[in-house]
Amino acid sequence: MKIAMVTLLFPPIIAGSGKRFYEIGRRLSRKNEVHIYTVGVNGDAEEELDGMLIHRYGKFNALSAESAYRSSVKFSINLFNCLRKNDYDVIDCNIVSKMPAYVSYIIARCKYIPFIETWHEVMHVQNFHLLNPIMGLPAFFMEFPIPNLADMNIAVSDTTRRRMINLLNADSKKTVVISNGVDLEKFRKISVEKRYGRILYVGRLERHKRVDVLIHAYKILKRRYKDAELIIVGDGSQRRRLMNLSRHVDVRFYNFLPEEKLIAVMKSAWVLVLPSVKEGQGIVLLESMAAGTPPIAVQAEGSGVCDVIKNGYNGLLVSEEKIADAIQKLLSDRDMHASLRKNGMQFVKNYDWNSIAAKVAELYEKMR
Repeated sequence: MKIAMVTLLFPPIIAGSGKRFYEIGRRLSRKNEVHIYTVGVNGDAEEELDGMLIHRYGKFNALSAESAYRSSVKFSINLFNCLRKNDYDVIDCNIVSKMPAYVSYIIARCKYIPFIETWHEVMHVQNFHLLNPIMGLPAFFMEFPIPNLADMNIAVSDTTRRRMINLLNADSKKTVVISNGVDLEKFRKISVEKRYGRILYVGRLERHKRVDVLIHAYKILKRRYKDAELIIVGDGSQRRRLMNLSRHVDVRFYNFLPEEKLIAVMKSAWVLVLPSVKEGQGIVLLESMAAGTPPIAVQAEGSGVCDVIKNGYNGLLVSEEKIADAIQKLLSDRDMHASLRKNGMQFVKNYDWNSIAAKVAELYEKMR
């Protein structure tokens, strides 16, 4: 098969959507020709990466959600020209409320090939919270038609599928769940000791990720646990504000870490915290379990973290106000920490990227 995968975010940019296409794409490239279309990091570029052909257009601006949104316009123009000139057996797009989704749909229809949409989450009214009203309004209305324009929808979690059906009137017969995953072999190869008191966040630095809530919780914990440390890995529009917020406490920020280093940091952490109120599933939660690091996540309406974390079994689900209490619980109760760690490592065995990529390949073949 010749496969086109369309995503705004792709490594080295830290984002679950790009991570998924990278992991699935490189596995499918062993027997197929896989092309990734994405926004550039430092401008236009073409490269080969792990057997995939990567086409980058425009320049991603992590410091402005509005600029990132506008960059999708230039990307869409280049995407249209490239997809029009090349013949693919299937197009899979994970952008749901911006122009590239419609470009992918139009080309697929013109060339009579399947158009598949991969959904990490349903934004719905969250479009207005993430963007200004002028940009939020078109994003809100652009999201609605996509589920029924696609020949097949892939939801990454049961929560995302349910919200697609309830909020966007998606056809349940054309909406399947294929979860995100973890490269279990890579996690097994790296061995590091746990650092008691090390708290970790990995992800984009955007408003809905609520990293500020974690920093406030850390400030409270630091008064009691002098050895506690907070590491934040990721970039985004809130970076400067978060750095200013943490000026008087010991917080280490990293824009990016090489994969092996990131896994090592994950395995060394005592706890990983995902304070986000909006997640389709949360790949980082699965990776945390693979690293033997108990995760804490915020239980919010419409968030898919509850599909991954079984509260008190393989992690903790709490309200925003209880994050500090949850971290303190895992710092003080080593038996609970050991239990969550053991159960998480067992739970994540069902989420290997190899089996997930095989399910996606099977769906592509079926849609041809």
